[in-house]
Amino acid sequence: MLDPLHPPKAPKRRLIWAVSVFLALIGVIIVLRRTFFLIPVLQDRYQPAPPPPGMPNFPEEGFVAHPLLTLIHILPGLLFVTLGLLQFVKRIRTKRLQFHRWNGRILLFLGLIIGISGIVMGFKMSISGVSETAAATLFGVLFLFSLAKAFWHIRNKNQVLHREWMIRAFAIGLAVTTTRPIVGVFFATGSFTGLGPQDFFGTALWLGFTLHLIAAEVWINLTR
Repeated sequence: MLDPLHPPKAPKRRLIWAVSVFLALIGVIIVLRRTFFLIPVLQDRYQPAPPPPGMPNFPEEGFVAHPLLTLIHILPGLLFVTLGLLQFVKRIRTKRLQFHRWNGRILLFLGLIIGISGIVMGFKMSISGVSETAAATLFGVLFLFSLAKAFWHIRNKNQVLHREWMIRAFAIGLAVTTTRPIVGVFFATGSFTGLGPQDFFGTALWLGFTLHLIAAEVWINLTR
């Protein structure tokens, strides 16, 4: 049984790192694929093909309608998930403290863009209606609040609470990558459930963000 008073052993830490890197790679692939898709849209050279009868054009329709907003959200997101991993590398924190500090400032700036644009997208590009908008708004606010708390605590030289709030912020920022496998499961079972993207996308967001927040709190308590 795990003792919350003692940090996890190395194998458990390696597992957390492996999962985090894997999810970050998913995020990188998603952003690159979406960026290459949207470049012709911005250049007015691409017109999306109409969806098959009875099938909504998911999710390209929303991206095509708001390509600039999408890129403003996903490109900083690409940097956030990659640079964010470096903040948790102990060797960098101890031996490259100046880099750690500047990287943290960059992440704070990127996080502001991601959080605000994500909330706007929840209203302008909602697929599942109120459920998706509510999820994007709630977790967007929690993301921004976590970043603000992390900044506040490091300014007051409280490294312990700074670390905990950065873990929460990074977990929320990385959560969108977990929604992709969840969406895949919904698609795979769609023939049995009869649910379309407009029915399950909001639920996938709620599941992805909630799972990440739970995982963050568990990890914080195990390593406090």
